[in-house]
Amino acid sequence: MAKHYRAIPLDEEQSHSTTEAIHHEKGGSRMRLIDDDFENDMRTRVLDFAFKHWPWIGHLVLLTSSITMFMLSFCSRTARPSDLQVTRQFSSYSPVAPTVNYETVRFNITPVTEGSFVGYGPDVDDAWNSIANDMGDQMISQDELDRLGLPRNSLKVTDPATGKEGYRAAVEVFHQLHCLNVLRQYVYKEYYVNIYSDIQDEEEALKGHIDHCLEVIRINLMCTADIGIFTFREYPEYGFKEGDYWPDLSTLHTCRNFDAIHDWAIDHTVSWDHNA
Repeated sequence: MAKHYRAIPLDEEQSHSTTEAIHHEKGGSRMRLIDDDFENDMRTRVLDFAFKHWPWIGHLVLLTSSITMFMLSFCSRTARPSDLQVTRQFSSYSPVAPTVNYETVRFNITPVTEGSFVGYGPDVDDAWNSIANDMGDQMISQDELDRLGLPRNSLKVTDPATGKEGYRAAVEVFHQLHCLNVLRQYVYKEYYVNIYSDIQDEEEALKGHIDHCLEVIRINLMCTADIGIFTFREYPEYGFKEGDYWPDLSTLHTCRNFDAIHDWAIDHTVSWDHNA
């Protein structure tokens, strides 16, 4: 048996679709109204809570800020600065600074002084030459010269190995050691008068050199101003009498590693015609 379907007029179909759209729109509007009401209610509750408890909230914010600042300050104080940071903070600019590292050293100084650098003779001379005279001078760039605050009319030289131009330079510690060595040689003048040209100078010139070296060492000692503390004790192992107290200079010091600086000077030595 054939089924019969009723045709729906076009205007009736459009009317039905319009009705559904209206219901859907109304439903959506109601949902938006509910969401807006909920949001407004929550905002009101939060503001009301904040208004009622603002002293406690303020204290909490201040406490959190204080703890944060304390932790940042604590971390900045306890964090160990690098050797380079220490050098740059407490020293004027130097191209050698990145080479510097620090070590703790106990001085070995006794009332009866012995060692490789004490006295005179070929072995002692070799020891002094190994720390003060076994390298030449170095060369720095114009930028390094400017950072050092030195004049641009300083002696210019050319590195024969690279052809680069720069300024003749040297590391001060080796000049200071040279001066100290001259004083040592002057103490043993009778031995060195026929060996080293510095001691062979005329007496007036030699004393002028000695005065210069004394001033160099004095200025450096006062500049670095060692604040280490020493005490006094008896030294029966050296045959001193009971009650005879001498300075105990076996003290701890934080020292720059000399070998690293010495190696830098050798590695950066430039050979040139000294008459140029």
